[in-house]
Amino acid sequence: MRQRGFASLIVIIVLIAVGAVLFGASKYLNLGKGQGFGFGQKPGGAENFGGSPQGSQKPRWSGPVPTPPKDKITYYKGLWGAPVYPEEHTGLKIEPEKYKGWGINLVNISPGFEINSKGEVRYPPDFPTYEDMDARIGELATAFYKSNLNIGLTLTLTYKPEFSDPKKGELWAGIPEPFPKEVVEKPGYFNEYNKVVEDMAKIAQKYHAYLFSPGSEVDNIFGMSVAPAWTQKMVSVVKKQYKGKLYYKGDLHAGTGDQMNFKGYDILGFVTSPSWPGASAEELKALYDSNMDRANVWAKRDGVPEVVISEYGNMGPDKMESARNFGIILEEGSKKLNGVFVSEPSPMFLKTNQGMEIVSEIKRWFLK
Repeated sequence: MRQRGFASLIVIIVLIAVGAVLFGASKYLNLGKGQGFGFGQKPGGAENFGGSPQGSQKPRWSGPVPTPPKDKITYYKGLWGAPVYPEEHTGLKIEPEKYKGWGINLVNISPGFEINSKGEVRYPPDFPTYEDMDARIGELATAFYKSNLNIGLTLTLTYKPEFSDPKKGELWAGIPEPFPKEVVEKPGYFNEYNKVVEDMAKIAQKYHAYLFSPGSEVDNIFGMSVAPAWTQKMVSVVKKQYKGKLYYKGDLHAGTGDQMNFKGYDILGFVTSPSWPGASAEELKALYDSNMDRANVWAKRDGVPEVVISEYGNMGPDKMESARNFGIILEEGSKKLNGVFVSEPSPMFLKTNQGMEIVSEIKRWFLK
């Protein structure tokens, strides 16, 4: 009886151990969900976001301010959302030579920030202070400038009622969603973020960023009760520190540009209306052309000299527009706009036939 009871105890202990391993594995795998969009990252970097980096973090980059490419851009052959975060957190490499081989001439880097219900803002975990972020942008600028690629900076803001807690395995930042109306309309809610914008504009100026956007798709995430006035307020905030091209990186495909004011901006970016299954090439061409014509009207109304598609291609985790659709948008953009920013297919997607066909279309239009 004792031997049987001992054997049962051994079985229970083994089952508990196996369960713990499986739970740990699932916990680790879940941390990676939501990656590949250029916004979020797995927990890590700072024990308390905004505090000092962990001792295991790589030393902060230190080097001279790099010299940007000399050539003026006449048409933006852009890449949207190059990762700011370390490869170990995103699985994405910084590959300037690959982008150059695609015909890219400007890489839009998108550092992300969290804002809570009180309006407090946190820098990314791996770059939790202004000095850390300054060094990271300098490091990226150095890498891209060596390959004769310009950079742009577009800030991304994600709302969380409370800051993400790495100890609970929560994903930091993530894809921005519309803010709760009762939060975003609070007087002074964006005071702290406005200071972050000003600080990031200093970094953009220091490292010669070709363009700078104070927020990504604020017409969508802030709403029309806030976005128009905030967008105008940022003109003076940014231009105090930054002398390059002020960029409005918008969504706008629902027509909200009718209510916005883009005066003071140098570039207007918009997202096209989504395609639908079974749409013919002729139908999509007509759709994209109407979107472009509408954006050009807004730009002319407000004296914005350049209009671009702010991002195109990404339809969700490992989902992309077809190569045919890429070809349509790139062709129509070359006729009607000042540039197109495409989303980079994920590493796994690039290995598929569709991924290779997309890259072929990008090269066909960007290497002209």
